[in-house]
Amino acid sequence: MTELKPVTENEIELLQQLAEEIWNQHYIKIISKEQIDYMLEMFHSKQKILEEINQDCIWRILWENERPVGYLMLKPEESGMYLSKIYLKKEIRGKGFGKLMIDFIKKTAIERKLYKISLNVNKHNTDTIRFYEKSGFKKIGEGVFEIGNSYVMDDYIFELDLSPDQP
Repeated sequence: MTELKPVTENEIELLQQLAEEIWNQHYIKIISKEQIDYMLEMFHSKQKILEEINQDCIWRILWENERPVGYLMLKPEESGMYLSKIYLKKEIRGKGFGKLMIDFIKKTAIERKLYKISLNVNKHNTDTIRFYEKSGFKKIGEGVFEIGNSYVMDDYIFELDLSPDQP
């Protein structure tokens, strides 16, 4: 059985372990191990996750047969929904779980009357870029964003328009 469940305070450590596994599998060919460690600490600390949960951010863990296999985080903003995180374990990519997560994201955005979903993706993350394009996202820009400790995120900016008047 596949479920996207809200992250509880008791599951934050599990979420951190899942993030560490996925990021070290996926990003090691794109950014340095040092940057991975820095970003995990910066964006996945217990304090940061609790802060975001308390600020109306939407954290979910994807469970498949009672195993955690992915996670996502959405941040409602005035201009739309920001897709901050969407990650899957390597062994389950390409099996429809990403689409399931995108469908949840679209449904959540529409329920909140937030008709634009935006995200940033590393310019060298080609498989993920293809996934976003296949899911209907359009590249609308790019940028280099300083994240501290002399690290940057060299990203494309993508957007998905869910406006009711879209064809």
